[in-house]
Amino acid sequence: MVVRTLIPSHFKAPWGFAKKGAKGLRKIGPLHHESWKWPGQNREFPELSPKWQKNNRMELRRYTGVQPTGYDDPNTGKFVHLPEMIPELIVPDLTGFPLRPYVSYRTDIEIEKRIANTDKILAKNPKNPPIDKIWPPPAVDAKVLFDCFYADEIKKKYLETTAEKKKKSGFFASLIKKN
Repeated sequence: MVVRTLIPSHFKAPWGFAKKGAKGLRKIGPLHHESWKWPGQNREFPELSPKWQKNNRMELRRYTGVQPTGYDDPNTGKFVHLPEMIPELIVPDLTGFPLRPYVSYRTDIEIEKRIANTDKILAKNPKNPPIDKIWPPPAVDAKVLFDCFYADEIKKKYLETTAEKKKKSGFFASLIKKN
């Protein structure tokens, strides 16, 4: 095609123009927002991941968020592994040591006291022990919570009402017998 005049209709843009009735910015060209580079649907991740952005820069090729165990040699461009940079956990050998690691001695004494108290309570009342005084505590469910907070009050009120009913029934029974 030979173009004798420079008419804009001969030079089609690779993207659409904003039409006359369009709302918002009427820029010509593709839209590009910096926030679109953030990972996640709602931009919920706190750090930008180069894997998500697909920048693929050389210094981020092995990006894992973990401290590297070597360095990139600038002369050869290869990764040099150093055994000194490997992280180590130095843990003492505690075989034959009377205390457990990371537990204070005082805690052990308290637990032993609770277990001894539990044994005494279970010796007195093995079928229905008070749940709040047992060690280790039972798994918490609706029945345990009810027993801890409401059962004593309800039992007390029930016994009071039954005692009153017995008094009243005893009084009426004595009246009936007299007649």
